[in-house]
Amino acid sequence: MQRAERQSDPQKIIATFVDIGVLPQLNNRNNQIMYGRRGTGKTHVLKVLGTLLSGDKRATLVYIDSRTLGSTSQFSDTTIPLKIRCLALFRDILIPISNALLEHIVELPSKDAERALDAHTNLIQSITEPKKFLREDTIATTQSMSNGEKSSLGAQLDTKGAVSLNLGTAVESGSKQEVTTSYKVESEDKVFFPDLYSTLSNTIKLADTHLYILIDEWASFPLDIQPYLAEFLKRGLLPIQEATLKIAALEYRSQFSLATNRQLIGFELGADISVALDLDDYFVFDRNPEEIIKAYSEVLYNHMKIELPDRYLSDKYNVKSGGDLISRIFTERATFTELARAAEGVIRDLMYIFNHAFFDAHRRGRDSMDRKAIIEAGRKWFEQDKANQLDESMQLVLRRIVDEVIGHKKARSFLLPRTLEKHPMVQRLFDARVIHHMRRGYADKDNPGVRYNIYTLDYGTYVDLIGTSKQPLLSLDASSQDPIDIAVPFDDKRSIRRIILSEKIFDTN
Repeated sequence: MQRAERQSDPQKIIATFVDIGVLPQLNNRNNQIMYGRRGTGKTHVLKVLGTLLSGDKRATLVYIDSRTLGSTSQFSDTTIPLKIRCLALFRDILIPISNALLEHIVELPSKDAERALDAHTNLIQSITEPKKFLREDTIATTQSMSNGEKSSLGAQLDTKGAVSLNLGTAVESGSKQEVTTSYKVESEDKVFFPDLYSTLSNTIKLADTHLYILIDEWASFPLDIQPYLAEFLKRGLLPIQEATLKIAALEYRSQFSLATNRQLIGFELGADISVALDLDDYFVFDRNPEEIIKAYSEVLYNHMKIELPDRYLSDKYNVKSGGDLISRIFTERATFTELARAAEGVIRDLMYIFNHAFFDAHRRGRDSMDRKAIIEAGRKWFEQDKANQLDESMQLVLRRIVDEVIGHKKARSFLLPRTLEKHPMVQRLFDARVIHHMRRGYADKDNPGVRYNIYTLDYGTYVDLIGTSKQPLLSLDASSQDPIDIAVPFDDKRSIRRIILSEKIFDTN
């Protein structure tokens, strides 16, 4: 099954997509950020959104995979000034924008198409050409002095016939000063935001279009550049009403702003750009098991239908829907429920565990997948993909959590004070998909004033214990009869053990 970024056919991207309420929140002209860990479907969502938006002939769509931008020097050479590295990346974003606008002007010309082409030429110049200006170079001053005498002789005859003579002498002096200033023409490689705003907005208006910029994989930018690049986008793109920016990012690998003594550099979240949603919150199994099972079955069915020959599923297995897939491909509904739980809210993990389980069942000569195949596939995926990515400190902390939550409490979920949400180790374990969010901001009635996040350990951390006496409590219905040991996470009163971990467990010193 192909990942969304490798799928070139937009119709196949749409055909494999299952919406659980995400698209209505993004299909608008608001500047937005979408969060989600790797594998939760951010790229798929962006590409489906882009396909829908491009259906409007008056829209210009630009999809940018941030992993394709930049050069080695921009990412690794810290001797290059930050402003130069950031400017180069900003230009890498502006160039495909200008190319998309040119394509729109040519293929879907407006009544002002010729003027739009002229405006586009000015846009290219404002993006690529260095700015030239005169700088005062040298000043030369010359001064001259002059002195001299002037004599005069005059005669005058009056009415009586008398003659009078006049003899005079005058002394003259003066000075003369000349100032000569020379200038030289210099150029500086920079983008002037007023010029960019004027040329870009004028091009969009004359092209009679609305520009949508979808930036994927934001976290692939170096962390030190991100707030400055956000500042460039804020100044160069966000003021344009005819342009909409949407960004897909990993929350804990993104830095959209940087506070300094003088100002805030980058986006002010909520004011400049809003966080629309977090995909990690949409596929939490325990929040709504039936809806998640239905969504997962449709996801698998859609992908298999696209990748397999026409009518293969319907003719060979009599599978025509996600529900049919559960009843025909799995031994029982509980087996598919095990798969849904093993995915832990990550669509990519669902796909890979399903593939491993399918071939495991096939090797054992089975026509359908049983629980053993799911458990073995979950173990294999955890060991191959997740455990191998953990460094020694992460493995140490994860082992402590497992020992405390599973070993001592025989549970799989735990509470953390929300003040620890930004703890670097919590973020790293969450980003590595070995702990998962169940609920944010839970208020425990026995600890008023303190907010908690509820996490659950990954399926792979306890899969070896399934079916043994040490198996953790997998459902939300806590078995303890002591009310002090009960926490109620959801509105339907389903409860879990009140297991609160402290900051000490994350200490690696």
